[in-house]
Amino acid sequence: MINLLFSIISQKRFLVVALITLFIYLVIYLAATQHLIFTSRIGQAESFFMLKISPDWPKLLFRMRAPFLFESIGAFYLGNLKIFLSIPNILIGTLLGTLVAANITTSYYSFKMLGLQGIRGVGVLLGTIPAIISGAACCVPTLILVIGLQLTATLAAVWSFFVPLSFGLLLISLIWSLKKIQSRRF
Repeated sequence: MINLLFSIISQKRFLVVALITLFIYLVIYLAATQHLIFTSRIGQAESFFMLKISPDWPKLLFRMRAPFLFESIGAFYLGNLKIFLSIPNILIGTLLGTLVAANITTSYYSFKMLGLQGIRGVGVLLGTIPAIISGAACCVPTLILVIGLQLTATLAAVWSFFVPLSFGLLLISLIWSLKKIQSRRF
């Protein structure tokens, strides 16, 4: 099945879809975990690009604020965009984003290349919705907190389940999609 996924992604149009999806997901993930924010800098900006690393970054590298949410070791500024550098959070977001991208790409492949158009094609594309929702499950508690609902105690108790749940659901969805494609191709 991995060979099938690589053969799909090796085609330029599907690779572009996967990369765009991964980028969008990673931006949304970092924004939802408040590691990507728009800010107005106080005072004169030293430059348009700026990187600041904490002097005690080795101590902060794997320090967890919450389950699957790590401290940042510094910040990267790009104009008014501030990206907090937390290697574990970026890796988690990239892993989940890769699974979301793979799910969306396989659904798009099924729709375009296997002739699943019309009612059956809509069904294939609708099958992508659970992949997107499960990929966003890890960000839902943060989004609720940002919106302002007072569910902190409840969310703190279940937060540690959202990232593994998202990973598991995305992986199951991808395997199921690839098995469906494999059975239609041969």
